[in-house]
Amino acid sequence: MQHSKLMRAIVFRDYGDPQKVMELVEDCKIPKPNKNEVLVKIKCASVNAADGYIVRANYFIIRMVFGLFKPSKKKRILGMDIAGTIRDIGKNVKGFQVGEAVVADIRKSFGGGYAQYAIVHAKHLVKKPEEVSFEQACTVPISGQAAMMGIILCDIKPGDKVLVNGASGGVGSFGIQIAKAQGAYVAAICSTNKAEAVKSWGADKIVDYKKKDSIKALIGNEFDAVFDTASFQCSGRYKQILKKEGKYVLVGGDFYNMLKIKLFGRFRRGSQKFMALTQKVEVTTNIKTVLKMIADNKIKPAIQKVIPLQNVPEAIHSLEQRSVVGKIVVDLNKEVSAHF
Repeated sequence: MQHSKLMRAIVFRDYGDPQKVMELVEDCKIPKPNKNEVLVKIKCASVNAADGYIVRANYFIIRMVFGLFKPSKKKRILGMDIAGTIRDIGKNVKGFQVGEAVVADIRKSFGGGYAQYAIVHAKHLVKKPEEVSFEQACTVPISGQAAMMGIILCDIKPGDKVLVNGASGGVGSFGIQIAKAQGAYVAAICSTNKAEAVKSWGADKIVDYKKKDSIKALIGNEFDAVFDTASFQCSGRYKQILKKEGKYVLVGGDFYNMLKIKLFGRFRRGSQKFMALTQKVEVTTNIKTVLKMIADNKIKPAIQKVIPLQNVPEAIHSLEQRSVVGKIVVDLNKEVSAHF
């Protein structure tokens, strides 16, 4: 039986509104793995906020990487985290077999997850535990891994008080659960209409960010750590609620805020530590850890909905509108739906 050499994929040929510049195509060529690579038949991928930043080229560095005036042909398929099965193996690949279920972070190859097949370097592969579904697994490489790395940097001990900003997002949903699994008290900043979901993930206290000054409302509740997944304001505002030896870890938000913390965070006065996310533990190690926590029922990915491939542009738009709670998963086998 001869297999098709073409696949379905979501591509973008220009920068701009995801709903205008992204489209479903049926005739993308299925790539072939080189040495040290495998071809993965994707079952599920997940949608991330970074997809919107890239499509809109919100920062000049994106154009430097993807193409100055329009995305280069080799970088037109986004999708950064995938779960699927190995379909083909390149020369020199060891430890993996055709048919094995795997999970991968494919950021370093600039995406490719919004398609039926993707090439993955073998060193970025993690075997999927049987107890974890493909839908659950695909949420881990970006959001779950980032949350695990951030919580590690927070250096949480049982009984510590942790504040999670951007608590209703993908990273926040994992961060709350991982912190709770480590025995922490968790206060969460989110909007009131998302409070019920955030409480269901284990948050002990909800703070509405839409109120005039949510940080002042927390004064008197000194925190051992602030886990910030949505920094769009000055990080110094958290200084007043951090303990003397407290740690602020910036995981996501405005690119320039991330850059400022990376460059100047260590020069802050006092013994409080302000840091941006750094990869002190291997990505694959963190992915394995989070997958095991899911397999052991210690945490559960917060999946808001599962969509077909053609609904990816609308899903990215929903993330931009901040109407998403948790994660949106793309099921490559899901049938066409008329509405998002």
